[in-house]
Amino acid sequence: MRDPTKYGAPPVYDAPMALDEDLSRTHGLAPNIAGARNRGHIWDLRKRILGPMPAEDFVEIFVGPPVSDAHTPLSAHNAFKSVPPTAETPAQIYEPLIVALNKRTKRKTRCLGFVFEDTARRSVHPRRLGYAKPHVTCFAEHNLQAVHRSDPRSRTELGYAELFIQVTADRSRDFFVDPPFDIEDRATHDFLAQSEDPSIQEEMEKALGLHIGFATEILARQHRSFAFSISMAGSRARLLRWDRAGCVVSEAFDIREHPEHLCTFIWKFTQGLNSSRGYDPTMVPADNEQEKQFKAAVREYVKLQLGLEGEALEKALCKHYSPGHVAVVKVFPHPFSASAAKVRIFLISRPVISPLSLVSRGTRGYWAVDVASSRVSFLKDTWRIASSGSVEGELLDHLNRRGVRNIPTVAIHGDVPRHISRGTEPVVHWQHSYTDMCLEAPWICPVGGTAPSVRKVQCYRLVMDTVGYGLSTVQGTEELLHVMYDVFIAMQDALAKDSRIHRDLSLGNVILVKEPGRDMRKGYLIDWEVSDIVDEEGKSTHSGRAGTWPFSSWRMLDWTEEHGRHTILDDMDSLVHVITYCALHYLPHSLSPREIGGMIKEYYEDSVTVPGIPMHGGTSKRLNVVNRRLLKIAEFGSAPLVEWLNDVLDLQRAPGLDLEFGKKFTPGAMDMYWSAFLKTHTLPRDDRVVHKVIREAKYDSIPPSDRTVSLPASSLGKRSSAERDPTEGAPVSKRSASSHLQTERTFSRRSALHGGMSPGPLSTSVRGPRRSERLASRQNCVSGRVLVAAMKPQPRVARLTSKGRREGRSRK
Repeated sequence: MRDPTKYGAPPVYDAPMALDEDLSRTHGLAPNIAGARNRGHIWDLRKRILGPMPAEDFVEIFVGPPVSDAHTPLSAHNAFKSVPPTAETPAQIYEPLIVALNKRTKRKTRCLGFVFEDTARRSVHPRRLGYAKPHVTCFAEHNLQAVHRSDPRSRTELGYAELFIQVTADRSRDFFVDPPFDIEDRATHDFLAQSEDPSIQEEMEKALGLHIGFATEILARQHRSFAFSISMAGSRARLLRWDRAGCVVSEAFDIREHPEHLCTFIWKFTQGLNSSRGYDPTMVPADNEQEKQFKAAVREYVKLQLGLEGEALEKALCKHYSPGHVAVVKVFPHPFSASAAKVRIFLISRPVISPLSLVSRGTRGYWAVDVASSRVSFLKDTWRIASSGSVEGELLDHLNRRGVRNIPTVAIHGDVPRHISRGTEPVVHWQHSYTDMCLEAPWICPVGGTAPSVRKVQCYRLVMDTVGYGLSTVQGTEELLHVMYDVFIAMQDALAKDSRIHRDLSLGNVILVKEPGRDMRKGYLIDWEVSDIVDEEGKSTHSGRAGTWPFSSWRMLDWTEEHGRHTILDDMDSLVHVITYCALHYLPHSLSPREIGGMIKEYYEDSVTVPGIPMHGGTSKRLNVVNRRLLKIAEFGSAPLVEWLNDVLDLQRAPGLDLEFGKKFTPGAMDMYWSAFLKTHTLPRDDRVVHKVIREAKYDSIPPSDRTVSLPASSLGKRSSAERDPTEGAPVSKRSASSHLQTERTFSRRSALHGGMSPGPLSTSVRGPRRSERLASRQNCVSGRVLVAAMKPQPRVARLTSKGRREGRSRK
């Protein structure tokens, strides 16, 4: 038997993900728009795929050596002769493959301590993208019981996956193609397969998007710095390594002819340290006493912030706590010190932000409890650009020393080590990406006609003493205008005391904190990582758009400003957009749910892509300064809010349609007006109205032969309530299927892989989607459900009734 104590700190498996605003479902993984989501994954990764790397080099460089030589693997000779070269169905490939991988004798095996299982069969709707699970998944033997007793409607398999194998039956359907052996210039060969047959091309793109989607979800459901997978096309295999910088893909090899490549990879993978399989050694599962400590501390803080009791308090607690899923996290100081006196330990459970894109900053945000003091803090776990100079924690400390008000205070921050060698002078090996290290390799080929572009990222943690709730909890006009004035004070202070502008005023970068002695919550401006110093003209040092598209100023969204430089006026304009957005969602007005959705799309998400011209937008925002169309149509019920918006737009307006702000629109004039307004007006305090929003969305079609799979009785056992995620186990009903919303990213069939149509505004940044973008997509959750409908009549679709009859219905 494999002794798990020899392989490093125990990994944290099946980590919870963030919930939607109504706390009913995992955020960002709506099954009915998986097709659009997977096409988005392809677009995000289009410049981050590196290959084809020689298979021997891949195994040698990326997979650590076995911890011990005490065990000997089975011979690789004829290991996979039972796997056919090609087949009619994927199962005809992966079923004999599973048998071969799990083969063992009395003394030898191919994967000591691990088991490969068919997980595709555990999907309740195997032909629907949103419910698909990997064909084959590798699990540690000690996790099998948890997997087998999990509800098949959950995604537990990806929470325990060590690696996965995805199969295409036809070897000609490989979505990558290796260059000829004798090619002189690899820059002339496209690594991405292309077919003249549109149906085959669509099939390959769907397979690639699904593969990326599985890797993305594994990295979101586990605390990892990287993960592995295997792609099979017939009997030809490729090894893939995924991290936050991108993906490295091996050359294809036939496992029938060269079984040693796969056998060596599997043996080294399963017999190495846990950290060599990608797990974060600075996180371990909490014990029962630590879980009790976390729950008690967070419950008290939720009670303080929201003033809740009883059942409402317990429901609100679910946003931050998942029973049986509490982890212990070490945070090392910056500059680094391994001294036990300087390392601080925190407890975390469910994040309020989960990473939904592979090549992003991978940010998770937690309410964290200090083990030593039981104080609640906010822990941000992210992947920073390694070459970005100063880190966010240093910047916040600097701004606090300068006296900038209404920004978070830092408890501790620092990069995350992967391994610390012991000795008189410890040597630190950091958790950072490795994809970028292959960028200059001689085997690199273009992908989709584009040379790869990868940046090194490094894992970083920031713990702040300032903890609160987002703007989605705002209680009325009074609180909205007061907390946003607090934010404006932070903007002014940063400019006056440090010549700095934020550049990312957005919905997710404002938090509301209830503090002792204050009747109203206080607003804080967070996420200063893209802020910039301004020059004597008040323009940012660095050019180009930064921040979040929906809340960017109309000036910076103009096509002439793609490489423009931000000013404080752009941040002030963004602030107005945030206030208007909140008013559309949470304050009284006359718009219908469909009209709200139309306004959000027109004013916040609109973008235009014309060949030869940079992507641009903001036209409706700009015109609203002149014609006040949004205000006239919305007919906001709060008269003071309408007065404030009209007066601020008057300040902002320039003569004619000049692409500049009015001369009266200055920080000083804005402050003078706003402060006087708050003193002289009685504002509605409790006029919060949570509006239903109907958004245009793109749904996956339901395959005509789809059916609900009957699973073995042994696989239907449910976990205890302490282990079960509150989002799991719910019937896949009409209501639950429509209760999840994500902003649509539209692509032409082939553009995601081969250029063409822009992915839209929500993925314009190399840094990946910002937190506020993800938060913006969930503001439409109301009273436990979201109404989502199309702007045009939808085709009739088939559904399965409880009696198994297929009926037609129209979406209305």
